[in-house]
Amino acid sequence: MQQNPLRPEEQKVINMSEQLARLLASSADWAGSYLKDAQIRKFMQKVIQEKQITVKRIGESARRPLALGVFGASQCGKSYLVSEMVRGVRPTPMVLLNQARQIAQSRDYLEEINPAGGRESTAIVTRFTTRPYRQVNGCSAYIRLLSITDLVKIFLNGFLFECQSDFMPSADELQKVRYSFRSFAGKASSSSLLSEADVWDLQDYARRHFHNQFLRMLEDINYWGIMQEEIRMLPADQQITYLEWLWGRFPKITELFRHLVKELGAMGGEVVGIYDDALLPRENSIIDVQRLSQLLKLGNRKCTVVLGNGSEIALDSSVLCALTSELIMQVQDPGEEALVQKLDILDFPGARARAQVFDQNRLSKDHEALIEVYLRGKVAYLFDRYSDDRDVSALLLCQEGGPQEAKSLPYMVNKWVEWSQGKDSAARKGKKPLLFNIFTKFDMDLVRKRGEDPAVRWDSRLKTNFADFLGRAGDWVDEWESGKAFQNCYWVRNPNVQQTVFGRDKDGQEFVRDEEQLEQIKKEYLANQHVQKYFADPGESWQQSATPGNPGIPYLIKTLRAGIEDTTKANQLSCNLQQIEAELKTHLQPYFIGDDISKARGLAEERAKKLLVNLGRVMATRYSLPQILDLDRFSISDKTIGMLFDSVINPMGDDEDGNENGGLAQSDTPVFEESIFAFDSGPVAAPAKPAKTPVSKGVKFAQAVLNRWQEQLVHLSQNTDFQQITGLPGEWYAEVTQEIIKGASRLKLEKKLAEESDGQLNAPNPVRFLRKTAANAAELLNRYIVELGQSRAEIAIPSGPPKATLSARAYPGLTLYQHWTNALVQMFKDNVAEASADDEASNQTLSNILNTSATT
Repeated sequence: MQQNPLRPEEQKVINMSEQLARLLASSADWAGSYLKDAQIRKFMQKVIQEKQITVKRIGESARRPLALGVFGASQCGKSYLVSEMVRGVRPTPMVLLNQARQIAQSRDYLEEINPAGGRESTAIVTRFTTRPYRQVNGCSAYIRLLSITDLVKIFLNGFLFECQSDFMPSADELQKVRYSFRSFAGKASSSSLLSEADVWDLQDYARRHFHNQFLRMLEDINYWGIMQEEIRMLPADQQITYLEWLWGRFPKITELFRHLVKELGAMGGEVVGIYDDALLPRENSIIDVQRLSQLLKLGNRKCTVVLGNGSEIALDSSVLCALTSELIMQVQDPGEEALVQKLDILDFPGARARAQVFDQNRLSKDHEALIEVYLRGKVAYLFDRYSDDRDVSALLLCQEGGPQEAKSLPYMVNKWVEWSQGKDSAARKGKKPLLFNIFTKFDMDLVRKRGEDPAVRWDSRLKTNFADFLGRAGDWVDEWESGKAFQNCYWVRNPNVQQTVFGRDKDGQEFVRDEEQLEQIKKEYLANQHVQKYFADPGESWQQSATPGNPGIPYLIKTLRAGIEDTTKANQLSCNLQQIEAELKTHLQPYFIGDDISKARGLAEERAKKLLVNLGRVMATRYSLPQILDLDRFSISDKTIGMLFDSVINPMGDDEDGNENGGLAQSDTPVFEESIFAFDSGPVAAPAKPAKTPVSKGVKFAQAVLNRWQEQLVHLSQNTDFQQITGLPGEWYAEVTQEIIKGASRLKLEKKLAEESDGQLNAPNPVRFLRKTAANAAELLNRYIVELGQSRAEIAIPSGPPKATLSARAYPGLTLYQHWTNALVQMFKDNVAEASADDEASNQTLSNILNTSATT
């Protein structure tokens, strides 16, 4: 395995990511050493761990070249566009491919490799490059394989969008699964599938990409918490039994998952080499989706895979097709001015319409239905993954005319816009757009249709199928910058297909068949308000795509070369790293207490008031505080707490601190005199070291409740959808939630929860107290969320009939809002006083961390 030499800007980002990783490690060490309260320490460690995962992802991305993604709905005309950008000075894209232990040969990608036919043909991303980021000796083409977590996400995606299911996750059913694993608990396993970071990654993916009642039910019963604390330590077979809840426990899906996991083995996420037998002949190529139909069948053709150490493995071609995420093709001599010399081009499989039409019965009987669920899940997931991995630095979004069937596409694109360009118009201000919206098959828009209203042609194309369609997921279409719409739009057409508007003379030159009609269409085009709104220069766009010899693609390629700088990806990743460092220090800063406590309290009060000014600005229009205080945000539901209660009285493994009598209380009071059971056996051996004081069930329960609550709070600082709803940024949630957790520690909520629940947990048949204990615990914690440790004044009940009013000051929750904001300021100040007990060593260590800059 070889790594190609890195460019200076790429190496700089890698250095920054490594420095930030060290800073995060130092922060984790500080938290482990100096944060005395277990709940605050766990909260900080969770925050740091999630940032470590993202920083690692960015560091890996920096090792891959700057790339332009080409994405759109299935059959939207992007294949021709990709071939034109890749071929350079050659008449067709030429790539390198070799037989086993033979020198590489030049191959025509379109004629020899790309699957033929007028259908969506691939289920992988094809990377065209002149600078492969990984190379395997003896091979000129490579593939990147999926990981175990990729497979889980694909099946989750496919199930949620393609399947119908009556499966309702419940606490009782989950406990049955846990009980079935008891014999494996506490035993080390070498076959585990998931690490701690993998579980965080899965939960983060589910939360960010899906808003689904099914996943909400899993959250309610602490599915992810149990996976993290118990399941990930079990053998692979038991883990899969637990993971299958993510796809409704459909047996056929689980069978396919087990098969792919077994075939993947230890190769997950690796880049491996391939020979020409994987791609030729193209009728049997692994990039043809038809290979997937052979999954789980015997007698399939084998392909050779070359590992980084030079060893070779023969894999079923259908399995290799299913497990490949990326095909890396080296483009041969495209010319110095070719776009692919400047950046890699990523050809994504087309987005598809999603429809929940496959039930368990159909999947059991129809093999093709099972394959379709996997295929659609994989195609959708691949774009999500490349976006999350920051591998698409610029994006060509291709759209043909007519109704847009891929309803999930706007949400996928919007998430890419958020990380690469900015979450809102203020963040995008002054940034050169790296999203290029390409209206394909433009020649179809130039055809005059009998009885058509001229305005409808452009209104339908630009408003209904572009602005309204893509605008349903974000505001970037009409508000790229403040008061300015997105205008980076282009027309393209394929001059090689038979056209009504243009013809070719005997010399092969294009001409207009009806110039008068085309001129009339141009006038209508230039007069349309949507054309003027979404094109920076409508006249130039027409000239470059609707005149003889100008299909729009050469103009687009020229624009791409000029508009995408060599340092684009490095700049994006650097900004991401700087944001992570700033967020880290936002979390750490409140724990730094100088010599002057009064000054520190004053600074804390100032911080709180700034946060409340931001809240006040959005309250009148967003009603943010009621949404923030709602269940599964700042507050926690008794349903969730009930699940935690059950996990304490019925632990999956042998509870060394608890009893083994089915939840019956064991008395510590002796019934008989101990001396009567003494046995005189000579000298007594040296006493063993005293055992650790057992942790009471009440304490375990309190810690579990607060851990689950903290997970909700951590998620709010990353939940961009909720931030948009409330009008408050992630930094606001990071600061406020951290202080709320510190306040909970200062007011000893864990102790109160433990004391109130311990009696019920140790009572005979404690399950009968589940609902009552859960309701009491939720009431205690949620009252703290509303009051923040300050008693609320009694509100006098007005006498007489209610008086109707339209006054803007008649907001019914105003009293609560006023109490909460005042209590928050007081809490910020009181938390500083509590923190003043920290020793000098903590302050010194924290000062070194805060004064270290890892990303400059």
